[in-house]
Amino acid sequence: MKKIFSFLIFLFLILALPVFADNLGGTGGVEDLLDSAPSVENAFVGQKKITDEEFQKTLNQVKAKQKKGKKPKAFKGRNFNEENNGGYLGETAERNLLLEVPVSLTNGDGAEIPIGHYKIVGKKVGGNPFLDFYQSSTLIARVPAIETNNDFDEMAINFVKLLPYDEKRIKVIYGSMDFNAYTFIKIKKEISDMN
Repeated sequence: MKKIFSFLIFLFLILALPVFADNLGGTGGVEDLLDSAPSVENAFVGQKKITDEEFQKTLNQVKAKQKKGKKPKAFKGRNFNEENNGGYLGETAERNLLLEVPVSLTNGDGAEIPIGHYKIVGKKVGGNPFLDFYQSSTLIARVPAIETNNDFDEMAINFVKLLPYDEKRIKVIYGSMDFNAYTFIKIKKEISDMN
């Protein structure tokens, strides 16, 4: 049934082709149909020519509409950044320092810092500097740090880097507008390392 229906539609299109060609003003052949198709040679056929005066008039109308300029509608609701004193969106990329940790580490408190990427936030609690390791909004570990005036020869004001120190520890250096600090963190011993 589908084959018969498809054949009838095909037959109808073949028989109607000369009728479509006559509407194009040709002799009804396939050549006329191909000649009327858009191409590089006939790209501008049928387009109205515009004078310089008409172009300038239209351009001036567009510029006048732009100068009128309606004030944009104010958003209803409250601004998130104003409510939260800058909030998460107000923090700059400089305050969101990312550190890649390629080995599992253990804090002095026994907290594990697994392999991954961490946002490092330097804080002073009770006058003592700490480096907080965050993944998303979860605090993974708080590591005590040693404040220093050393800028570690870094060009940027805000920085964090992990440096190899020895076989058992790594050194994390941190710098911000508030303070510069460094800390040593133990590399977690795996069971396979002990053999």
